[in-house]
Amino acid sequence: MKRLELTFVVMGFNCSIIQVLLAREFMTIFSGNELVLGVLFVNWLLCIALGSWGLGKLADRQMVSFVWLVFILIGISVILPAQIVFLRSIVSRIVAERGEMAGLISTFYSTFIVLLPFCSLYGFQFSLGCKLYARGGVAEYSSIQIGRVYVLEALGSVIGGLVFTYILASNLRALEISIGLSLLNLFLAMILLLNKNVVSSSNEFLKAVIAFMVMVGGFAFFSGWIGNLDASSYHWQWRGLGLIHSENSVYGNIAVTQSGDQVNLWVNGLPIFTSPNPDVIFVEEVVHFPMLQHPMPERVLLIGGGLGGVLEELLKHPVSKVTYIELDPALIKLTKIFSPESAEVLKDPRVEAINLDGRLFVKKANAVFDVVIINLPPPSTLQLNRFYTIEFFKEIRSVLDEDGILSFGLSSSLAHMSKEMAARNRCVYETLIEVFPCCLIVPGDFNLFLASSSCGDEGATWDVEVLTGRLRNRGLATSVFTDDYIRYKLSPERMAIGLAYLHGEGMDVNMDMRPIAVFHDLALWNVMLHPGSGALFSLLSEVKLWWLAPPLMLLFTAMLMIQRRWRSSRLSVYVAVLTTGIAGMTSSIVILYAFQALCGYLYIELGVLTASFMFGAALGGWFMAYMISEQERDIKTLCKTEIMVIAYSILMPIAIMGLSESGEKTNIISIARCLFPLMNGIAGFIVGMEFPLASQISMRVGGRVGSVAGALYATDLMGACIGSLIASIWLVPLHGVIGVCLVAAILNVASLIALYLSSIP
Repeated sequence: MKRLELTFVVMGFNCSIIQVLLAREFMTIFSGNELVLGVLFVNWLLCIALGSWGLGKLADRQMVSFVWLVFILIGISVILPAQIVFLRSIVSRIVAERGEMAGLISTFYSTFIVLLPFCSLYGFQFSLGCKLYARGGVAEYSSIQIGRVYVLEALGSVIGGLVFTYILASNLRALEISIGLSLLNLFLAMILLLNKNVVSSSNEFLKAVIAFMVMVGGFAFFSGWIGNLDASSYHWQWRGLGLIHSENSVYGNIAVTQSGDQVNLWVNGLPIFTSPNPDVIFVEEVVHFPMLQHPMPERVLLIGGGLGGVLEELLKHPVSKVTYIELDPALIKLTKIFSPESAEVLKDPRVEAINLDGRLFVKKANAVFDVVIINLPPPSTLQLNRFYTIEFFKEIRSVLDEDGILSFGLSSSLAHMSKEMAARNRCVYETLIEVFPCCLIVPGDFNLFLASSSCGDEGATWDVEVLTGRLRNRGLATSVFTDDYIRYKLSPERMAIGLAYLHGEGMDVNMDMRPIAVFHDLALWNVMLHPGSGALFSLLSEVKLWWLAPPLMLLFTAMLMIQRRWRSSRLSVYVAVLTTGIAGMTSSIVILYAFQALCGYLYIELGVLTASFMFGAALGGWFMAYMISEQERDIKTLCKTEIMVIAYSILMPIAIMGLSESGEKTNIISIARCLFPLMNGIAGFIVGMEFPLASQISMRVGGRVGSVAGALYATDLMGACIGSLIASIWLVPLHGVIGVCLVAAILNVASLIALYLSSIP
């Protein structure tokens, strides 16, 4: 029995590490987009549910033995490293061009294909383990055993999440971690085979196979061969681009590619800069338009993108200090190694490079700036969206001088402005003018937004004569940015064409906790890749939350009718597990997204946040399995857990919004790093309490351990799957934190009513 319990702990340990490992890999492939986590969780849960429910039935129909677990462990040992290599090798089929976003269709099928082998076996392992564990217990069909399996698996997940975050992530590569997990599974398989109760004619053969695999895996791990394979797999991932270096920092994956003399740096799949021949037109526009807006720009704040020519152009102006904010110190380190000429500018005494999150720097800043330039990609991710929200624009205005200038850019088009691109740019524009009375736009394939507290001589201006006069007076040596170029860019005809999309109905403003610009950017990329998806995104943007009421009422009525006919509470129990699964996953996604929005570096914290939920689930499962009496109060106790879910769904957004809107300038990250794991742990505790209780009720009304465990586990996972899908793609971007939690609360109110009615004799 002890060996079987160890198996459950290893199950959870495997699951948490592989989940975080693959999440980081997918975020790198899909340009750091956190919304891919929602799709990843959908397929992760769907594949586990298929294994738990579909293969779980097999555990009741066959004479199962410990040898089955051995075969599963051997299969998982082979799959773990193979899925990392396979994922990197198919990147070119998922993403047409590096730096471009992948569509939802390709994201969905690629994550499903990669996850199916491991997750289906993992789900089957859970149902099979419950069957074997119950058979060895006091009662063959006891619900307590199912609850213990759930607790042990959750405990393993906690250990795995913490070990990955604080030990593995910073010391081992992805393939080395997966090989290590494979060896752990093989050792466990051998331990199971050495059990005297395990009798099989194939035992000796299996022992020989396992011993051979352990020797091969150990040699690959300790000889460094697996490290070479890891490096080679990165070359497959970046095939055709000349990868010369790749490494993971605490903030993401950094890749360096080279073509001839040209060196390119990428962070999480997004291009950062090119050297020694940057895009001159882009660099000069980004710098000189905002700098010429100010009569005497002495103090400049540059957030992101300083290397590759931007800092050099800034120093051509009469500046006394340029404060350059770059989150990741590894980016500057690698620039010094692979493009030392680009890093020379950092030696200028007027440049102060600070490795800090841009939002945090602005919150803490005591200085006042004449010009603030945000040189970052568009709001395609939550991390980037933080620099295009109304909260950030207010923070920027507080550090700008009275006639200070804010500048940033978004991709655009003069030839054809699609509906999705117009929606994204208008959304950001409407957000900007909520804070800055004066907002000017320089149109082109790259719209440059210039904002100030006033227009004219004391602020932003379109006056060509003023701008060209300042250009000549400062004696700027530029390649493209001349008097004629300024007149061309600001010609009335060009301005009329380029800014026509701004006219129309007002757009909702972009917020930290309602990142609607991310939705519009997601729609833009998907329509470019799959034109037919435009109708889906248009529908999602128009759907109101109250539209969910009629179908929910119909489903609720049908469920009550079926339940009365069956004269059983089983259906209401399964619905409660489903809605709690939805609430648990939506709360986890909200916490992940809120942490990213407030702190800006989810990459390293994934393991901790995942582990906190599983710790809560383990604690809640243990509490319910061992501290609650078994018979009379089970339905009423389940009703109480549903009330807890509802209360949590109401209180959670209040806490998050309170933290987001607080005036805290220095400790917001410290508070978030403590508060969010605690909140995720509470969500896990409530979800964990419900599973053993639901198992007890289901077993009492009739059922076998394998079927009940598999069906309940699959129902819980399907609820989480639904929650992940609707939260990541629809609810979070369009309706924000409050909308997500409102939907979760309403669903659990419905399941609470069903449970209460089923408890009435």
